[in-house]
Amino acid sequence: MPFDPKIVLASGVEGLSDRRKGRRVQFWIGLAAVLALLVSGAALGLSQFEDIFAAAGLSRPKKVSGDDLELFRRMSFLPNAERMEAPAYRLKTLDGQNRTLQQDRGKVVLVNFWATWCPPCLREMPAMQLLYEKFQDREFEIVAVSVDQGNSEAVRKFVNNLKLSFPIVLDPDQVTKQAYRVRALPTTFIVDRLGRVVALGMGAREWDGEAAFGLIEHLLAEKR
Repeated sequence: MPFDPKIVLASGVEGLSDRRKGRRVQFWIGLAAVLALLVSGAALGLSQFEDIFAAAGLSRPKKVSGDDLELFRRMSFLPNAERMEAPAYRLKTLDGQNRTLQQDRGKVVLVNFWATWCPPCLREMPAMQLLYEKFQDREFEIVAVSVDQGNSEAVRKFVNNLKLSFPIVLDPDQVTKQAYRVRALPTTFIVDRLGRVVALGMGAREWDGEAAFGLIEHLLAEKR
């Protein structure tokens, strides 16, 4: 007998009261709707991030032109066509200096949330260093926000071992992490020259490849 979801649904509610039957049917209908959305979103390669903009207090992404969308898609980033101002922060660097988002106004900035205990963060950091070395003289910046709690020595050792030269800031109380509504590590926000969120992505990425270089070149070429 071929699979018939109606038969399965009916068999699952036999013997229940009318009220419980209604609840069970609503549950399965809701689940089917969610699965349908996930499947359709997976086909676009973007749906897993669609609700993150709203959670972070940003507008949901609108349509982006095909060529631009391809640049973001290749890096598994979700672009935000209606750019909203990125949450401000004021954090300490490893040498005790204050670092703010405002001081990088006029640059394209990768705000990367990470931790020393995060294996994917360890994998992507060397590639981020290569990206930084390639574009650091072209109004490009990387600010890596450590959410490690406690003593900063673990962060310092991590940075020294990987010979990272881009700015590292400390968010031990995770106030900035909460402001950006970060759900997983690593998570990276791309901020444009005007301090607005361009796109976001969850998970490690190959920052030293042509896809990453092409995306940064595109953003640097944007008119202010």
